[in-house]
Amino acid sequence: MQAFLQPNLAYQALVKEVAEVCLAYGRNPKEVKILPVVKYATIPQIADLLTDKTITCVAESRLQDSLKKWQSAELQPYKVKKFFIGHLQKNKVAKILDFFDLICSLDSLNLAQFTNQKAKEKNKIAPCLIQIKLTDKDTQGGASLDGASALIEQIKSTCPNIKLKGLMAIAPQASAEVIEQKFLAVKKLFDKYFKPSDVLSLGMSEDYKIAIKSGSNLVRIGSKIFESSEE
Repeated sequence: MQAFLQPNLAYQALVKEVAEVCLAYGRNPKEVKILPVVKYATIPQIADLLTDKTITCVAESRLQDSLKKWQSAELQPYKVKKFFIGHLQKNKVAKILDFFDLICSLDSLNLAQFTNQKAKEKNKIAPCLIQIKLTDKDTQGGASLDGASALIEQIKSTCPNIKLKGLMAIAPQASAEVIEQKFLAVKKLFDKYFKPSDVLSLGMSEDYKIAIKSGSNLVRIGSKIFESSEE
């Protein structure tokens, strides 16, 4: 029988584990942050997680659910930055700009220009990551690795109300060797266009160790926090 950990305890265990992985691969643990993905978590689970005051940001992917959760009285005391990691739809961009601190899923020039215009109308600069697509799945968004350089340059030159802060990618369902190869290709792109202090978000619950080895500085973890268990 499994005994499920409280989210804050699971997170603290994960912090130690990430630090150990960093040291194993010659990385400084201070350079790698954990982004808790709370999209499937309940309000009590999120509140329990955020009793850990070291957590400064969380990730969501569904706008309406996010608004409902974070407007609840139980979560009002917790002031954390919110990153949007879901598919970006034009009809939701305006509200996403109002509610989220970072958009992680920009993947086309058309979408970038639309987001730029909405940000301009709100008199704000929108921090964004470009999502890179590493699979052939039609259901998964992202710019291709081959086309990403041109996209970055076009956004930087035509979208003054967007501040590109880095890259995000989701690993394909493949062997560890293939995943590492893909992640290293994204890291190479990141190094070309961004500073080490910017965001390279690779890795989720199943592959975050490979991501850390490949240079990720922000791993997105959901199930290991909210479904972690001990024998």
